[in-house]
Amino acid sequence: MTICALTGKPLQTPIYQSQGSLSVTSLSQTYEGKTVVYFNEEIGHIQTKEIENIDVYYDKQYKFFNQSDEDDILYKVVDGKKIFRQEHQVNTLLSKINFEDEMQVLDYGCAKGTVMKRLGLQKPSVETYLFDVSQMYVNLWEQFLPSDHYASYQTKEEWHEKFDVVTSFFAFEHTPDPVKELRNINTLLKDGGHFYCIVPNVFENTGDFIVADHVHHYSDASLRYLFAKAGFETVEIDVSSHFGAYIAIGKKVSQKSLEFQINSIDLANVVNAAQETANYWNTLQDKICQFEQSVSGQKAAIYGAGVYGSFIATCLNNLDDIQCFIDQNPLLHGTTTFNKSIIPNSELPTEIKVIYVGLNPKIAQQVVSGFPKWQETVSSILFL
Repeated sequence: MTICALTGKPLQTPIYQSQGSLSVTSLSQTYEGKTVVYFNEEIGHIQTKEIENIDVYYDKQYKFFNQSDEDDILYKVVDGKKIFRQEHQVNTLLSKINFEDEMQVLDYGCAKGTVMKRLGLQKPSVETYLFDVSQMYVNLWEQFLPSDHYASYQTKEEWHEKFDVVTSFFAFEHTPDPVKELRNINTLLKDGGHFYCIVPNVFENTGDFIVADHVHHYSDASLRYLFAKAGFETVEIDVSSHFGAYIAIGKKVSQKSLEFQINSIDLANVVNAAQETANYWNTLQDKICQFEQSVSGQKAAIYGAGVYGSFIATCLNNLDDIQCFIDQNPLLHGTTTFNKSIIPNSELPTEIKVIYVGLNPKIAQQVVSGFPKWQETVSSILFL
């Protein structure tokens, strides 16, 4: 039986199960096993069954572009300029939090620690600290912080009520027990301190729904519920400053749970959105397979080497027709996925006649409209 990590109550029938034996992770890698997703209608929270040995996975196997502190995920392209995710995260953080001299900030679930490194460069009077559940990134941390400013596995005892701000960038979707983690963060903050958190918005970036290693898919309602349960007053939940994500800011007001009443209209909207998302993914694999049959034997490519493109690859019965993946992220060019080369769009071979577009459906049409070359050479395009 699967238990809701936020309420402690049993979750009943799944709203989604992947059809094949392979699932996709948030790093666009494959995972042997099914993705099983549940929905708690009481608080509007989507929860995925944990992968096996999840603690070991994050300690030893979850390698978030850890070769260097420069590797990153492409966030968006504006007027031809590539903007990367961690760059955008720092700029958004600075627009939301007023960092004063000698403030102390901890990044909880920091991975490479790049956000705090960049924050320290822009705000050298702010003291930065790091915590993660792995030691894989220590070689990067020690390049810019002394050893008493970072910790792995457990936070330091001397950090009790030390921090003015605790941040968490795309970590709380991974943790099996977010209530436990946020209560621990409560003990690390000074009274009145702020928790600044970014998590995926599954209703804007629907690909988050099917990744095997994201245990939690929050809504506005379930974020407010989580904050209240850990003694935080919700200051803001912003759905627009970071595409496909919630920016949630809470203020520590108590060490105990707070009373919280979910708005019934907001909850009804979340229920409808969750059902629509589940229906979409429950039918998508059949759509991909039908398209594959209709273009069988033609040379094809998958546009997008991220979650959506990887999902397409796991659905195909035969990858022989796939010649390559196309992606705009220059950090991926020259690498491979599913034993296929990842190339820039400018190098698309003219013999490619079929393209599977592995992008967020909300932006896919707009992105592809900027590729006039496709109209000349490509005969069949699948949008998810």
